[in-house]
Amino acid sequence: MLVDGMSHTCFKVTTISQVYFVKKLNSETAKEEVVACRFASQHGLSPCIIYHDDSWLVTEFIDSITVNKAEISADKCIKTGLTLMAKLHQLLPQLIMEDIPYLNTVKSVQRLCTTPTTLTRVQRRVLALITDRLTFMIEAEQKSSGVVNVLSHGDMNYSNILLDKANQAWLIDFECSHLAPVEFDLSMFIAVNNIPTHRINEIVASYMVLVPNFRPNKTLLTYYLLYSFFINGLWYLDNAKDSEAKDPMKSLAIEQWSAFDNFAIESLLNLPKLQPLLI
Repeated sequence: MLVDGMSHTCFKVTTISQVYFVKKLNSETAKEEVVACRFASQHGLSPCIIYHDDSWLVTEFIDSITVNKAEISADKCIKTGLTLMAKLHQLLPQLIMEDIPYLNTVKSVQRLCTTPTTLTRVQRRVLALITDRLTFMIEAEQKSSGVVNVLSHGDMNYSNILLDKANQAWLIDFECSHLAPVEFDLSMFIAVNNIPTHRINEIVASYMVLVPNFRPNKTLLTYYLLYSFFINGLWYLDNAKDSEAKDPMKSLAIEQWSAFDNFAIESLLNLPKLQPLLI
């Protein structure tokens, strides 16, 4: 069994003729993950799919290391991630749009609140309020600005980017794939990799070099970054095994929700504080 990731049951299977990567799929997202993975692999961004069904995904095994464990600089990690992201966004997903859902911020939050006994009534009220506020802000800005949706990876974590022995980068784990604005993937990339928010303009500028016709919506980027900090913290809490702060997942949740609070203040947005909910 491979244990590199945080949430999936994965195996390296060796036969006489070939080596395979085998992943147990999440039943709720299996369809869109397979469709997005197949689409990306057809364009050389993801390992080739050998087999799939409702429960399992089998791809070629890439002898590689994840970017977060590679001996490369932080700037190289960012450049590698942005390059893959830009290539994915420039694919034309019209043929698969009916198989990939649009990002639903409320539904995504609901999927992460699977441990009700760990949340008090007051905490749930705060989380519901933040979900409603961010959803309203995001939807209003998207409607007024007319931003275009792309095939979004949804979890551009460095642990989902492979570097093989030839230094070719591969994108894996399309479980969070949605149709969403570019700003969502950029925001999640910043949040999940704990890239300092003072580098936002630099990262957007680097993306625009790769996709010159992209015109960023900075307001939408701000809202999506807050949303990313929010749902990342929820994910870590949902996967925590120990309610005490010593649990690594709890520590990661604190990190994401502290970033949420700080960035909301920096952006002059009056939103409820999240970090106090973890004390």
